[in-house]
Amino acid sequence: MRNQSSRPFPPLGTVAAATLRALLLAAFLPAVASAAEPQEIGDQVAGRLFASLMTILQEKIASEGPEAAIAYCRLEALPLTAQIAEEFPQVQSVRRTALRVRNSDNQPDATDRSVLEKWLASWNPAALPKPVMQEFITADGSKEIRYYRPVPVMATCLTCHGSGDEIPDNVRAAISRDYPQDQAIDFQEGDLRGAIVVTFPAE
Repeated sequence: MRNQSSRPFPPLGTVAAATLRALLLAAFLPAVASAAEPQEIGDQVAGRLFASLMTILQEKIASEGPEAAIAYCRLEALPLTAQIAEEFPQVQSVRRTALRVRNSDNQPDATDRSVLEKWLASWNPAALPKPVMQEFITADGSKEIRYYRPVPVMATCLTCHGSGDEIPDNVRAAISRDYPQDQAIDFQEGDLRGAIVVTFPAE
């Protein structure tokens, strides 16, 4: 039987590579001034988070195998997200969400779900939708401004989020162990994976 865990890390597809280049560019732009618009800040925050996660996961898989990526996401992805949020004083919070989550802490609320479902209804991986700015009313009646950026599935994501033998046996075992309620498999390259959400206090 073929040893799936030794399979090489797949390259980025054309659409995914273009997306990664755009997000990497946003990540390394000079720090935005405090007077910048939420759209600009959201672009930079989302770019930094996406680029950081992709870089670390690629290094983990290359050096330790794809099972290490599962452990990293479980233990370190949320702290990294919080750390990046702290680098931007204008930002109230940063998080990731999806219609099909792996980590239950990333469950979408009704506003998240509305944005994601609208994207999904007209999803075209060759022409990704622009980020969305959405006002949100909290339970206590205060207002927030949310920035949503879509995250597509890349070829490199399929080792942990694909279908069939795209996911090695040891990775499936790690997912079952760490995320028994997992919904985030059976994706194809270019699918909508989810969103990065950057929240700002409304003035």
